[in-house]
Amino acid sequence: MTSTQVDEDAQHFYRKLGYKDCGGFVVDIPGYEQPMEMIMINELMI
Repeated sequence: MTSTQVDEDAQHFYRKLGYKDCGGFVVDIPGYEQPMEMIMINELMI
């Protein structure tokens, strides 16, 4: 499991590694606003 902001290129990197979107959250408190944080998940290969 990992996370990245939706406005970063890292999400494309993780998708190429097989990660899938599984949720996200938004911090919209005045003075602390941030872009949405995307949660991504991938199966562990053991």
